Amino acid sequence: MKNFGEAERKILNLMSEGTEFIFHDKYYKVILSGKPTCQKGEPKTDIYVLAKSEFDKVEIKISYKKENADFIENKMSSERAAQLLGENWADIIERSTTAISERFEERMLIYKNKFKRTEKGSITLGWKFELLNKNNGELSGKMMLTEQQIIDVYSGSNLSEDKRNAYIDGKMIENSGVANYILMEEDISSAQDIINKMIPIKEYVKMHPDIYFACKALNYRSFAEKWDGNRPLSVQVKWSEEQRKLVPELIYNRPLVVKGNEVAERLLHYMKKLNIKTTDDIDENNSGTDRII
Repeated sequence: MKNFGEAERKILNLMSEGTEFIFHDKYYKVILSGKPTCQKGEPKTDIYVLAKSEFDKVEIKISYKKENADFIENKMSSERAAQLLGENWADIIERSTTAISERFEERMLIYKNKFKRTEKGSITLGWKFELLNKNNGELSGKMMLTEQQIIDVYSGSNLSEDKRNAYIDGKMIENSGVANYILMEEDISSAQDIINKMIPIKEYVKMHPDIYFACKALNYRSFAEKWDGNRPLSVQVKWSEEQRKLVPELIYNRPLVVKGNEVAERLLHYMKKLNIKTTDDIDENNSGTDRII
């Protein structure tokens, strides 16, 4: 399968109305299937199937992931964090980032030279927040979550009402956006294949009991005079001026509330005040940090 969209469409085609399969030792026929949609964003269910047997009906709500997928959520906002992690989301994120605070405190913040994948002229504004199913990078760690919270993340049971009660073919179906199965196989040839290979989310979480986070830098690129959008930041660099020097302070206790534009505008204010246009203008006379490379 070439890409995610194609793979998803193939699964939907295999589960089209009238298709038959065996599930829990009973014969079922699909009476409705489709991709759940909502007005804004996406529900957790990628493929919705309603099927009936001689005895009952069953709802199969599949969250489909490609086998090599790392991301659970890679554009984390405060709204999305609340939906995935529950009402204590800010505390959960703050505890996660402060647990590795020494790694943040060791990071370079001003890049007068290119370093690894960070381009010359970069000044760090803060770090975005991503959820992953494995450890990834130096600013990564295990989320402090209970088993039920992890189930909620994968199923989408904390999502807003419009994402939980999604639409199939123009009709709203209650809880159609809350997934109950995960499918990670790409080599699928029939509806029965899907049934045989999908895993109940509760079982999947028992097999994979950990969720990880990774923090990726958002940088102001001083030569291009740009940064990559108004992204919410889990940890921000609060740039200030002290004794005619540009000074950073890392802020952990306002996760995803402060965004890239606000931090960048503050940085630019103090750069202008200190007659700094690019990192070439930063030296020991106007820099209040040794985190320079």
